[in-house]
Amino acid sequence: MQTIARANRVYEGKSNGLIVDYIGVVKALRKALADYTARQGQSGEATDPAPDKEKLLARIFELLKQIVDYMNENGFDLSKLVRAAGFEKLALVQAGANAMCVSDEVKKRFEIMARELFKLFKYVERHEVTDDHRAFKNAISAVYEQLQVKRKHSNTTDLMVQLHDIVSEYITVIDDFKVAEGSKRFDISKIDFSRLQQEFAKARNKNLLMKDLKDLVEDRLADMMSRNPSRINYYERYQEIIEEYNAEQDKTAIEKTFIDLANLVKDLDEEKKRYAREGFDSDEELAIYDLLLKESLTPNEIKKIKQLSKVLLEKIKAKIAELDHWRDKEETQAVVDVLIRDTLWNELPESYDDASLTYYRQKVYEFVFSRYPAA
Repeated sequence: MQTIARANRVYEGKSNGLIVDYIGVVKALRKALADYTARQGQSGEATDPAPDKEKLLARIFELLKQIVDYMNENGFDLSKLVRAAGFEKLALVQAGANAMCVSDEVKKRFEIMARELFKLFKYVERHEVTDDHRAFKNAISAVYEQLQVKRKHSNTTDLMVQLHDIVSEYITVIDDFKVAEGSKRFDISKIDFSRLQQEFAKARNKNLLMKDLKDLVEDRLADMMSRNPSRINYYERYQEIIEEYNAEQDKTAIEKTFIDLANLVKDLDEEKKRYAREGFDSDEELAIYDLLLKESLTPNEIKKIKQLSKVLLEKIKAKIAELDHWRDKEETQAVVDVLIRDTLWNELPESYDDASLTYYRQKVYEFVFSRYPAA
C-alpha cells in the first residue's frame, strides 16, 4: 500500500497519480487505504482513493464540453480555431483570448477549467482520446497561453512607448476584404491622448489589449510600492478604475477605462521621476521622506525633513552592513530600531510630538525591515 500510494504524493502542478495495475492489486489497495481513512462523501459512502481510468476519461470529456460551451456563451466558437490554419489560426487565437478576458470573472473561470483539463490530460495515453478531443484541447491550450503572455519591460522603460506598441498590435487593417494584424506606428515624442483613444477605437481585440495594459500597470505598481509604500494612493486609484469598469454593464465604457489607465501610466512615470524634482539622489531617500512627511509643515521644516531622510537612510544602511542577517535575531533588530528612534528624536522638527515620533519610527522600521534584508 505504501509503495503504490506514492502515486498520490502532493506536488506542485500535480492533480493526481496514475497507477497501472498489471496483476489486480488495486482491489487490495482500496481495502488497505480504507483502513487508513475515515473520509466520507456527501452520499455517506467512502471516497474512492483510486478511481478507474474510465472516470478520469469521463471527466476529461465532460470538461472539454464545459469549456467549449463556456467559450460559446462568451461569443467565441472554438471549433473555428480547431479547423483554422496559418495566419487565420493566429488571429483566432487572439480572438479567443479576447473573448475570455471580457472580465476578470470570465478569465478566471476559463483558466481554472483549462488548468484542470491540462492536468488530467497528463494521465491518459494517446490512444485513449480521439484526435478530435486532442485538437480541441490544443486549441484551448493556445488560447490559455495567449492569456498568460506578459509584456517584458525593465524598470526604466517608458511604459508609454510600450503602450503605443501594444495598441498598434491590435489594429485591424482591412485591404480588399483581407484582414491582417497591422503594425501601425506614429510619433510618440509627445503624448497625444486623443490620438491614442482614436487608435484604441480601431483595435480589434480590445479586451486583450486591456488585459495587456492592466498587466503593465500592475507590474509597475508592484515595483513602485515595494520601493515606497506611500504610493498606495496610486494602487487605490487603479482599483477604482477597474472596479468601475467591472461594474459597468455597458461595455462601451472600455474606451473610457483604457484612457483612465493610460493617464495613470503617465502619472506613474512622473512619480518615478519625482525623487529628482524633490532634490534627492535616489528613490530610496524619497521613500523615507514620504514616510516622515505630515501636513502643515513650514518650508524650513520640509527642508529639515529632506536632510533627515538622507542622513537616516545612510545611517541605517551603514549599520545593517555591520550586522550579520540582522532580521534573524531580536538583538540586531533592536539595534536598527534604536538607531531610527535616536536619529528621529534628535533630528525631527519640534512640531513632531512624542506620540508622532513613535508613529513615524514604527513606519520607518517596518519599511526598512521589508526593504533591506541585508546591506
